Amino acid sequence: MMLLRSVSKHVKDQNWFAVFVDFLIVVVGVFIGIQVANWNENRAQNEQADGYMVQLADDIRSDLTDINTGYRTSQWRLAALTELLDMAGIPTPDKSHLLERDLTIQRPALINDSITYLMNASTYTRFLDNNHPSYLSLVNTGNATLIGKLKPWPCIQSYYAQYQEVLLFEERLLLFRSEMVRTLHDAGLSITGHVTESETLDRIRSHDSLSASMSSNRLFVYYHMLVLEDLGKRANLLLKALENNSGNCDFEEGSL
Repeated sequence: MMLLRSVSKHVKDQNWFAVFVDFLIVVVGVFIGIQVANWNENRAQNEQADGYMVQLADDIRSDLTDINTGYRTSQWRLAALTELLDMAGIPTPDKSHLLERDLTIQRPALINDSITYLMNASTYTRFLDNNHPSYLSLVNTGNATLIGKLKPWPCIQSYYAQYQEVLLFEERLLLFRSEMVRTLHDAGLSITGHVTESETLDRIRSHDSLSASMSSNRLFVYYHMLVLEDLGKRANLLLKALENNSGNCDFEEGSL
């Protein structure tokens, strides 16, 4: 209000230099006000971006726990399936051939070879969840400026795209597992290992669909270990990138 009165007086007095000074004060004031507002907004977005980085890192650490659990569970299941097939005299090839490479299937050690233990372990599975609150919250903001402040953003996108691929693989593995349980029941076997060892092995040998299902599950369980191993490597690289706010994650292309 005082500035407006000053301008009016200077115009009335035709003091054009003073009018120019008043105008300059207004322009500079508006400019400083805009800059302060932009600075405050930028600072707020930097703080928000830092918060997302911390939350994303926490999510990745949780993912790593799930990945390691899933890997160990599939390793346990692979050992049980291999042992059951070997005991039944069903061939268990050590090689698998993919378009990209040849694979040597692991033969993990067993801590218990009782039939009850093996039957339980042969069907037990642990899969990843699909809970990514920080990533989904960030995407749903639709704030390109905020997202642009996260240097690892391309790494984040690549990791979660691969995570979804693993979830799709696990859906297929679950179908294989369900089919195997069905063939077990058709052969009169339970995952509790309710009949004797000799009877269990005899039924595996005499039911072609069961031995075939177990063999297929054995291979897919090993593939599950491979995709989880790859995802775990990506998770560790992404975690390092998040902790350093770096865009360098060096993901290797290609997976099962």
